[in-house]
Amino acid sequence: MNSLNSADNQVIVQGLSVSYFQHKKEVPALKEVSFAIPRGSTCALIGPSGCGKSSLLYVLSGLMRPSGGSVMVDGETLTAPRLSTALILQDYGLLPWKKVAENVGLGLEIRGIKREPRLDRVKRILQEVGLWELRNRYPSQLSGGQRQRVGIARALAQEPDLLLMDEPFSSLDALTRETLQEQLLHIWKNKRITIVMVTHSIEEAIYLGQQIIVLSGSPGRLLEVVSNPGVGNADYRNTPEFHKLSTMLRSKLSR
Repeated sequence: MNSLNSADNQVIVQGLSVSYFQHKKEVPALKEVSFAIPRGSTCALIGPSGCGKSSLLYVLSGLMRPSGGSVMVDGETLTAPRLSTALILQDYGLLPWKKVAENVGLGLEIRGIKREPRLDRVKRILQEVGLWELRNRYPSQLSGGQRQRVGIARALAQEPDLLLMDEPFSSLDALTRETLQEQLLHIWKNKRITIVMVTHSIEEAIYLGQQIIVLSGSPGRLLEVVSNPGVGNADYRNTPEFHKLSTMLRSKLSR
């Protein structure tokens, strides 16, 4: 497990607890979770449904306050959303009345970036993710995979150093999902931003997460932080190490 005190860490989560209220009753979602994420690395969060994975991601984004413990990003305690953190939700979050280019540039427009530099950045990002030719289409005219790439492009347009993703590929067919996994790795290798992803898929967690954080059932507690150095190898899915790790994680989650 990576030391919480390492200078290489961009994210430090210490003793984190999260609760919410349901029918005036406090319900714990996460209980005293601690881990660290090195700068420029990829991290996958896995665990049973209802274990607080998404709640943890919202806390890391600054959109949700913990009920206990702390989160530090870049050496500062997180108390609000930060400009250098981007969050991609499961439903893409695209505005249906705006075209692809407009959706991608929306965050920049809200931040007050002037038109010319905004359009230049949108063009560059759309070219990077292979969507420039679709810039004038509306979300309803795109496939699920294309809509997700628009969501990724909008996040990248903010030039984040921390990218948070909540089950971004869960609604896609297997081939499209693998294609976008490869594209995400390509983006990571080129930009070396820190990526934290929630997923229900053990195989996806192994393929994308250099570090795999395993949570228990509700309330979510830290079961293990698994190091996964094979991430980024083109044929990793076909290696004995991949299948061994898959078996181990499946066994751990089924207890």
